[in-house]
Amino acid sequence: MKILALTLSFLMAAASTFAQAAPAATSSSVPVSQYTRAIYVYHPATGTVIQNENGDMLAGPASLTKLMTLYLVFDALKSGKITLGTQVNVSEKAWRTEGSKMFIEVGKPVPVEMLIKGIAIVSGNDACVAIAEHLGGTEEGFVSMMNAKAKELGMKSTTFADSNGLPAPNQRTTAHDMAMLLTALFRDFPEYKNFLAEEEFTWNNIRQQNRNGLLHTDLGIDAGKTGHTNDSGYHLASTALNNGERLVVVVMGTNGFSEREGASMQAYRTTFASHATVNIFKPGDVLAADVPVWHGSIGRVNLTVAEPVGVYVNRSNPGNIKASITYNKPLVAPLAADTPVGELTVTLGNGQQFVYPLVPQGPVPQAGFAGRFLQTLGSKFGF
Repeated sequence: MKILALTLSFLMAAASTFAQAAPAATSSSVPVSQYTRAIYVYHPATGTVIQNENGDMLAGPASLTKLMTLYLVFDALKSGKITLGTQVNVSEKAWRTEGSKMFIEVGKPVPVEMLIKGIAIVSGNDACVAIAEHLGGTEEGFVSMMNAKAKELGMKSTTFADSNGLPAPNQRTTAHDMAMLLTALFRDFPEYKNFLAEEEFTWNNIRQQNRNGLLHTDLGIDAGKTGHTNDSGYHLASTALNNGERLVVVVMGTNGFSEREGASMQAYRTTFASHATVNIFKPGDVLAADVPVWHGSIGRVNLTVAEPVGVYVNRSNPGNIKASITYNKPLVAPLAADTPVGELTVTLGNGQQFVYPLVPQGPVPQAGFAGRFLQTLGSKFGF
């Protein structure tokens, strides 16, 4: 195994250049830590965690649960199991569900599209039960699907007990897990994200407003979901696109609407003003030169990255960023240009690590029988 350390002095210079041009970060008169129990700020493009205050603290998810319900509905749409026009029957259980409502009625089928809006915009608990029964046979069957998907998405601290977030003793999540879920929604179903951005919805002649007061602010907040129960407090999971950079911010356990929105706004303003993506490697850059190849038509190859590598860092204080590469020596042909043969590990100053595959700069065909035989003799007898 070959291990090399890479010098990133050029990165520090680039970050210094950003710092000279960067606007000053705005601040609030009330620090986030004074009015929020948990906050998690995430940069999906690079996987960077910008802020993590109690991000792994277990709490009731309240209506953030509906993000998973929507994920499964969008998944069913994408797979063709349902369409936006599919009519969903309304059971008495769905109609009787307490809490926030879309106001559907027993025996009056509702199109999937309207149920999605009832869930995403007005947080209808009744709409959740109706679609859960349609997709899972029963709400309990749907909850099993929710928990399976949570495990698949890496939400290690999350357990769902219902489709809408009404309090249940064993229903728990974290700000980290909800950030991963909202990120997955945008990543996997970009064609449906507009449902989370609509500001009002009318059904059964009842007009209701989206409870997310941050939609379409000057910071580019374009989607999100609110939640609240007496036990868990006020939550808000949201995402914003500003100058080409997307952030996900999850705030949980505040005391009211203004606190969850204030914490979110401060996180967006501070991070957008202070951070930027710095590209450090691109495909074709030589990270390891003349690496020996065994049984290849050529004896050596350069290694590069398979995808662009960037870090999302504070412009004025990027910290001590390190990179190292590891690869097997020698490599063994044949090698396709996209064959992972090693890893690049980038470590930020706060300890976060990111791993990227190393690939040959070009394909290395296997040598013919005679060539392989001569290489074997050469290694054995030293000629």
